[in-house]
Amino acid sequence: MSRARQPPLVTGISPNEGISWTKVTIRGENLGTGPTDLIGLTICGHNCLLTAEWMSASKIVCRVGQAKNDKGDIIVTTKSGGRGTSTVSFKLLKPEKIGILDQSAVWVDEMNYYDMRTDRNKGIPPLSLRPANPLGIEIDKGRFPQKDLETLFPGMSADFTSENFSAAWYLIENHSTARFVAII
Repeated sequence: MSRARQPPLVTGISPNEGISWTKVTIRGENLGTGPTDLIGLTICGHNCLLTAEWMSASKIVCRVGQAKNDKGDIIVTTKSGGRGTSTVSFKLLKPEKIGILDQSAVWVDEMNYYDMRTDRNKGIPPLSLRPANPLGIEIDKGRFPQKDLETLFPGMSADFTSENFSAAWYLIENHSTARFVAII
């Protein structure tokens, strides 16, 4: 005689508050038997199934979308257990509007840039955390003489950390052979 599966029960979420697109870890019981068993996931009334990554029957990782409510339950639905319940809630924070010159705090996912365990005590300044190739396309430096670029963009720079950054100069200097395709 087989025992019927219990419905999902969400018992924890970390972090329990954040802005839209915050990555969260959901903990609980009976959260599915596999990735294909997970058929629904809502946080604060927003469907988060497209960003959900089923890890185990007790853990799911996803991103909170642009939720309809400021605070709400986390509801998991599975084929094997049906619609679940939640003993915890998530609070959606509204980001403040800031100007380009206003100071603000940002979260940098440092693990994408370097291994914190080995570089922790090297005193790496934040600017060194930037990716070497932010566009992810092949760099082809040296096609245009530096003097010509300085003439075309007086007082500007191709360094994207500079106050005088020129996107056009950067693209000409680093990606002049790249082709961009318009998708209609």
